[in-house]
Amino acid sequence: MIVNVEKMTIHHLMQRSFSLYHSLPCLAFFDEKAITYAELQKEMNALSTKLASLGVEPGDRIGLLGDNCPNWAIAYLAITTMAAVAVPILPGFPENDIRHIIRHAGCKAIFIGEKYRHKLEELASVPLVVLSLENLNAEKSHSSFYTKLLQKKSAKASAADLPRPREQDLAAIIYTSGTTGNSKGVMLSQRNIVFDIIHSIERFPISSADRFLSILPLSHAFETTGGMLCPLTVGVSIYYLKGVPTPQKLLSATEIVKPTGILTVPLVVDKIYRKRILPKMQGRLISRLYSKPFFRKRLHKIAGRKLIKSLGGSLRFFMFGGASLNLDVETFLQDAEISYSSGYGMTETSPIMTINPFGAVKVGSCGKPIPGIELAIHQPNPETGIGEIIVRGDIVMQGYYKNSEATAASFLPDGWLRTGDLGYFDSEGYLFIKGRSKNVIIGPSGENIYPEIIEQVLQQSPFIMECVVYSHRGRLLAKAYLDSDVLDQEMSKRGLDSSQSAAFIAQVLEECRKTANRELPVFSHVQQILEHPEPFEKTPTNKVKRYLYIPEEN
Repeated sequence: MIVNVEKMTIHHLMQRSFSLYHSLPCLAFFDEKAITYAELQKEMNALSTKLASLGVEPGDRIGLLGDNCPNWAIAYLAITTMAAVAVPILPGFPENDIRHIIRHAGCKAIFIGEKYRHKLEELASVPLVVLSLENLNAEKSHSSFYTKLLQKKSAKASAADLPRPREQDLAAIIYTSGTTGNSKGVMLSQRNIVFDIIHSIERFPISSADRFLSILPLSHAFETTGGMLCPLTVGVSIYYLKGVPTPQKLLSATEIVKPTGILTVPLVVDKIYRKRILPKMQGRLISRLYSKPFFRKRLHKIAGRKLIKSLGGSLRFFMFGGASLNLDVETFLQDAEISYSSGYGMTETSPIMTINPFGAVKVGSCGKPIPGIELAIHQPNPETGIGEIIVRGDIVMQGYYKNSEATAASFLPDGWLRTGDLGYFDSEGYLFIKGRSKNVIIGPSGENIYPEIIEQVLQQSPFIMECVVYSHRGRLLAKAYLDSDVLDQEMSKRGLDSSQSAAFIAQVLEECRKTANRELPVFSHVQQILEHPEPFEKTPTNKVKRYLYIPEEN
């Protein structure tokens, strides 16, 4: 779909939607009646007016901390359409990080869910107006001495009097959940965000007939753009779970909403595949059939129909972001003829850079660049074509808030943004990601070893939930967190008891190592897999904090 707006601002984008889709359902919890686009406009304007009456002015930073809900979306739109700046905060951030973000961004106010209010306790001396996400009409000063903002209340404020943003104005500061432990505030302008929305929609076949179920955190840039703003641009109705998503909540919600589209990270479908699809492909006869491509496709097609039915029966597609798809899962989706797409992006690019064209997905790739931007490979290896992915265009951030040094380090002299990711383009223009440049391991003869690729191969085993590959004293090693359910089932099947578990696990790890090495080049062979007893610690966006598990010498 081609979307035209007078100016590249969220205000102009939403005015278009209000005009075109005013009577259509817009936002709701999964088990409640949706407000219409006309009602959204009314509530958004009322909240913008309230913020103005509290003294919020263009450029003021307003925090957002809470679980997904219609009010989160209303608050974000109210902030950004009145030329203030939204500061979404991931609920999974540690309390110290949350307090740092509020101070660093200089938030004048914050919308917060009641269950997270305790995270503000040590900010009593910070001049901050706290507004409830559960009740947008309630507010109070967080500090006993802070009265200046409240004294600015004006009964005359109205939607017609509100300032409106310009394209170059700052719309959001999004703090990254970096795997190195350093969080930086990414500054995105109105034009950055709207340009990304408009050109992503050209590759995203959605319309006002669609129903989305939102399950990723709205404070994540992928969900803000792909799961909220893109759908609202074309009249989609969006439904939210209540509280933190769980498998049971998801199934209950899909039965009611019957979503046509779900944006998610690969991990969600990977778990469904491992827990519900793969176990049914066990047994002597089924396993034998499953090893034959013809029968595997037939079995996957049957399983795919059951999966769609369990998710409400109306699902048209999955859209994946945040990580690469496991090859086994992607093969299942292809065989089952379940429509899906994947993309590539980062917070610093608003965030979507590439989308795999629906109907022309290339397995293993993350698609082609969205229209209107430039994507290139910096200093590619002459033999493999692999190099750092760089990007230029209107989706690229203004910089890191109050961090000119980090901003300068992120750009090449000619204005290209360095992504830090390694990849290559094939002859048809599809982008393939190989890993992070900082994670590359140099082999004994100077070969580039990409740990993420090895991890994907290892994780094809039903026994391995997740793993981290690293080099230690010249040896390529892996730490693996195992699936206890699969282990227990296999031990039971073999008649083994708990006293034999250590020996069995050692055998499983060795078999996984040998199986993976058969698929890998010799210089990427893993020499030992060590069991890791618990899930790896992750960032709020579910990326493993690799630095916690790799010896310092690396």
